[in-house]
Order: sequence, then structure tokens, then C-alpha cells
Amino acid sequence: MHKDKLLGGLIADGFDEQSCLSRYHSVTYSKGLSGNPSSYLISRLRKYEALHKECGPYTESYNKTVKDLRSGHVSESPACKYVVWISYSGLGNRILTLASVFLYALLTDRVLLVDPGVDMVDLFCEPLPHVSWFLPPDFPLNSQFPSFDQKSDQCYGKMLKNKSATNSVVPSFVYLHLAHDYDDQDKLFFCDDDQAFLQKVPWLVVRTDNYFAPSLFLMPSFEKQLSDLFPNKETVFHFLGRYLFHPTNKVWGLVS
Repeated sequence: MHKDKLLGGLIADGFDEQSCLSRYHSVTYSKGLSGNPSSYLISRLRKYEALHKECGPYTESYNKTVKDLRSGHVSESPACKYVVWISYSGLGNRILTLASVFLYALLTDRVLLVDPGVDMVDLFCEPLPHVSWFLPPDFPLNSQFPSFDQKSDQCYGKMLKNKSATNSVVPSFVYLHLAHDYDDQDKLFFCDDDQAFLQKVPWLVVRTDNYFAPSLFLMPSFEKQLSDLFPNKETVFHFLGRYLFHPTNKVWGLVS
């Protein structure tokens, strides 16, 4: 029964069960997982949890990288790099896009930090043991999220149009516009050459309403790792969804 509650090792052990009843109780409402997660996926999730604990909000590495963000200069290659998900669009789209951005974080060894928006804290339990994935309220860019768009100077698509994305100058952050109205320059995010540049940027801020996980499978640099993570491509959202999204006790009471 304990193994079933952990979904074959997909979910980490050590949570306070009463703080999030749905995490362990949801298995009693279904047949469990469709197939078994790969051993590589489970090991990568444990590795990610360790990385998030080391680099999460208010850790030494986080504080240093935020200091660089405030100054606008990257002092040196940071120990931790981040991808920030902006809360955007309806609940269904938020669930799909958050899974996509988390997969990108796994593939690129970044720490995912989540904009709580107006209701994410009330809807979902924290998926990581002993550490938060929510952006702190004093994060320097919080107030700018509503104004980020394709016309923003920090938008990667606009940087490409202006030829300001060069290897000689690495910005402290880049805004990625991956919403439904993205243009050809924005879509270059899905090219290996552009990923090579973006890998140098400490902070990536993403707004999207697209489930873009399938596009990651078309990128040669991610192909081998994705094949090892998900031998069956159809299980990507199934496994990531069961790992990430656990309704809070108030919501779970309504669900159950």
C-alpha cells in the first residue's frame, strides 16, 4: 500500500500527510498509474528536488542571483539558474503550461519558480518536500509581470529582431513570450542554437498558454534525455501531472 501511495516512487516520501491529503489519498480513487515511470525519471526527480533545496528561495545561491538581477549585471557564472512561470490564462492552460515549463527545467538543470498569481497557493499543495516552489513576494520582477509582452526590451523575440542577443553580453534575465500569438522570432526558443545562448542567462521568465512539451521532443539536444525519461511519449503529462498537481485540502474536500 505504501508503494502504491508513492506511485511506484514517482512521489517523494517524507511529506506531512495531513497537510496535503490528496497527495497520498488520490490513489484510492483510481487504478493508479498507467504503466511505470522509468527509473531515470525517478532519479531525475530526486536530483531536481535536491537542486531545488539548494537553490530555492532565500538560499545563499538564490540571494546572490537575485542581487545580480537587481543590478542588471551577471557578475560570474551563477551556481543556480532559474526559469520563472508567470501565472496566466485559465486553470486548464495553467496546469498544462506548468507541466511543460517543469519539463524544460528538468532538461536544462534549472530551478522552476512559480508566480502564485491570485489562486495557485489556494489550489495546489507544494509538490516538493521541505522547500517552496513559489516566488517570494519580494522578487524584483513581480510587479513587471503584467507588462511583459513582445514589445518588451527583454523579450527574446525582440532581442533577435534588434540583433541584441549576442554571446558577448549576457543579460541578467530574458522574457520568453510563448503564448498563442508568438511570432517566428519567439519560436526560435525551440532551436538548439538559441538554447545555447539562453543556457547562459541566469533567469528566464516565461508566459505561455501552450502545452509546448511535444515541441521539446523535436529538439536534437533534448532527444536522448527525453527518450530515457519517457520511453512511452504518451505518458509525459500523465507522470508529470501526478507528480506536480495535488489539490489543497480545501479543494480536495470538494473533489472527494
